[in-house]
Amino acid sequence: MNIRVPVSWLRDYLKANIAAKTIANLLSLSGPSIERVEKRGDDYIFDVEVTSNRSDAFSVFGIAREANAILTNENIKSELISPKGLNLPLEPDRTNPLTLDVKITDHRLCPRFTAIIVDNVKIKPSPAIICKRLESVGIRAINNIVDISNYIMLELGQPMHTFDFDKIKNHKMTLRPSREGEKIKTLDGKVQKLPKGAIVIEDEGRLIDLCGIMGGENSQITRRTKKVVLFVQAYDPQTIRKTCQALAFRTEAATRFEKGIDLEGIVPALSRAVYLTKQVSNAKIASELIDITAVKSVEKTISLSLNKLKNYLGVEISVEKTTKILGLLGFAVKTTPQVISAVVPSWRILDVKDDVDLIEEIARVYGYHHLPSNLPEGQIPQGGESDLAGVIELKKALKYLSLTEVISYSIIAKELFELSKTKEKEAVELANPLTSEWQFMRPTVLVSLAQVIAENQNIEKDIKVFEVAKTYIKNEGDLPKQDLMLAIAWQNADFYQIKGLVENVFEILLRIPKFQKFTGENHLFEKEEVAQIKVGESLVGTCGILNDQIIDYFNLEGQVAACEINLSIIYQLPTFQLSYKPVPKYSAVIEDISAIFNQKTLLAEIIAQVKKAGSPLVKKVDVIDIFKDEKIGKDKKSVTLRLTYQRSDRTPTQEEVIIVREKIIDAFSKSFQAIIRR
Repeated sequence: MNIRVPVSWLRDYLKANIAAKTIANLLSLSGPSIERVEKRGDDYIFDVEVTSNRSDAFSVFGIAREANAILTNENIKSELISPKGLNLPLEPDRTNPLTLDVKITDHRLCPRFTAIIVDNVKIKPSPAIICKRLESVGIRAINNIVDISNYIMLELGQPMHTFDFDKIKNHKMTLRPSREGEKIKTLDGKVQKLPKGAIVIEDEGRLIDLCGIMGGENSQITRRTKKVVLFVQAYDPQTIRKTCQALAFRTEAATRFEKGIDLEGIVPALSRAVYLTKQVSNAKIASELIDITAVKSVEKTISLSLNKLKNYLGVEISVEKTTKILGLLGFAVKTTPQVISAVVPSWRILDVKDDVDLIEEIARVYGYHHLPSNLPEGQIPQGGESDLAGVIELKKALKYLSLTEVISYSIIAKELFELSKTKEKEAVELANPLTSEWQFMRPTVLVSLAQVIAENQNIEKDIKVFEVAKTYIKNEGDLPKQDLMLAIAWQNADFYQIKGLVENVFEILLRIPKFQKFTGENHLFEKEEVAQIKVGESLVGTCGILNDQIIDYFNLEGQVAACEINLSIIYQLPTFQLSYKPVPKYSAVIEDISAIFNQKTLLAEIIAQVKKAGSPLVKKVDVIDIFKDEKIGKDKKSVTLRLTYQRSDRTPTQEEVIIVREKIIDAFSKSFQAIIRR
């Protein structure tokens, strides 16, 4: 988040007789980065980048506090001056104080609520200096009361709101979560339809404030306003963030609330607002201070070993220097010879959690540019080839095999998720999807490849694509199970073509695959044309023909052969060692054999019978053709195999080949009731 800080305003709290550009340079070295310095008239405007964890620096005074610590450490004379009125006695100026009845239904939504009523208010334009400062950071001046609320937010980082006291029905308000579909007309004139759980304030039936984001039009300050409720509090950051996302509506106040507010800074901010209100409108305090606190103030103390500090930074910083730096940042420090104990200031509670955070604070203010630069020492680790290198080589090889790589979105629509038939308990659904097209993290890459083919089949035929990407399955832990998958889809190919391609892939991966009958839940492939792939005893993938449901959904032309291989598992398995056999000295005898089998007979079973009956003479079995036609039988298929007969000592004789062939034919007949085609 970037904020704009006028240097003239900054100098109200930072007394340092140095140039604006020097302040900007030193801040950028050790604190929030000054991205741009803009000259405006006789003033300079800092464009400051503040990281989201540093909510304490989302203000002019917060930047002044940072600058004072950094300048002082650089031996530049500097002094931090607090704004006037932070500790004003908040007591009524009248004998019969006004009252406001406040009810909070869920204190988790509002850990601290403060308010006070002022009367005798005169609504008029703000003084020129307030108008100039607001306009220099891009906020339009409205009137003296509204401008003070914006001024406090920019000055102290504490958003606040104002109500016209007389517009609150019966002077009662209830802070509660909204109901689904409730509406409020905000100060910008727009009607907001609220989600369930937004933080709102109602006054006996009307919504008068969309808390933490924008006030309601029906309770706004006008020229006729005489009594004002000054209203400062902290809200639950997550609720504010979710509401902003649901409404696609974010304000300066919401941006600060969703990062977290200093609970101990709320009353001083209210006191400062009262002080300024008195200055610009001669107002009087008309009520007691309302302060509803649900969270007890807890002091956080962190211990830091000086040895650990030295080990992390590579330089020894004296106890005196360390204590000075932390003190400048607002930490209360106690020291022993070896340990520093620091009490975290309230405005850093959300950011500084443990001793490494203290080390970071010391290092940045000390100056990273002051730390010595040393080359690393020790042995260079000798690692093997990384999985990433393996993926790169795999992709190269697949391109040589005429496959085209695609990259598709990891987030898919609900319809595609349902098409994958993934169990609901395994679904990884986005909490706030941008559109219905991006709702689920995909559990399989194959539906994405099917979509790619559908979108390109009018341009190119027989598309052959692959993608290496992660899949996401809900896990018991905080994060989903993520596996790196290789998915291939080949239009108008059959099972044996994709199987052959998979075998090529495993040669590249240096693993030996085994194709087995699929035994798990099959939601993507045809029942009779699918196989599971194992390496050793590990299930690593599936290949087959995508089922009709997927073909029909995408209106694909022809069947699609596909596979999905789990690279995360494969890369954990040992590779095989390449070995070489001498080229046979004697010629082989090659012949084809065709037979008609039941359509449900697996090719793996047929080949296994050939090897069993033909051993040791049959050295190789290749599938040449598979033919299906009603002429050979409705539930039949013709399979043609090419057998290679070979011996190491001589060429096989015709008689030897005939004997082995008859054994194979006999095995086909007994095991499969197959009919040999002559």
